[in-house]
Amino acid sequence: MFDDIDTRVSPALDPETYRAVEGYNDTTRMFVDDVVNAFNDIYVTVGKVHDARQLAEKNPAWTPENRILIVGQEANKQKDRAVRRLALAERDLRARIAHTECELTSPLTERAGLGSLNGEVRSFVRGLDRSKREAFMREALERDDGPTLEAILGAQPFLSGLTPLDHEHFLRLHHVKRNPHLVVRLDLMKRFLDMIERNGSIVHVQFDKAIGAKPSVVGALQVANDQALAALKIEPTG
Repeated sequence: MFDDIDTRVSPALDPETYRAVEGYNDTTRMFVDDVVNAFNDIYVTVGKVHDARQLAEKNPAWTPENRILIVGQEANKQKDRAVRRLALAERDLRARIAHTECELTSPLTERAGLGSLNGEVRSFVRGLDRSKREAFMREALERDDGPTLEAILGAQPFLSGLTPLDHEHFLRLHHVKRNPHLVVRLDLMKRFLDMIERNGSIVHVQFDKAIGAKPSVVGALQVANDQALAALKIEPTG
């Protein structure tokens, strides 16, 4: 919702940016919503870090260094949690992409009960020159001629005079024609993966901006603080 826009946080992390991707709808959202939810978590968390920093700056009991250290320590815990969630969403998204790719290249089985027809079809196709063979395959795909395509694509490529690459190409076209919903799903998931790869680094930049300091500064303050606290642990002498 536009009312929920936080202008302090990059639009690259806004979940609405992902819901607006072409192909995202009630039918396809189940395949990418874990990514949307992960970015929503990051978007809201970065906004809360900004809120915490603003409150810290109003606390007269804290020096500027105290504010960076205290806000930075908690923000880094939240960043680690949110980044892990995004990493798990990316892992699962990659797995779904691989599964869908397999569905679009799964082997066919020639139709049973056709006697010698399957072999005759393959023999005919093998006897054509390459250009006519490709034209024959395109026409069979256009007609959605199941028995013919299964006879050719459901057997070893060489039986029909096809190369393995030709066979893979026509097999994928056949699955694409039969399963357009898989193509839409795969395209959406790949779009989301591209966005994760492009925007993932922005997450760290946005947390640093919300904290008001880079991790090296927070780390240096942490070391100094730990050393000072350690020095206060004074053991009694005999």
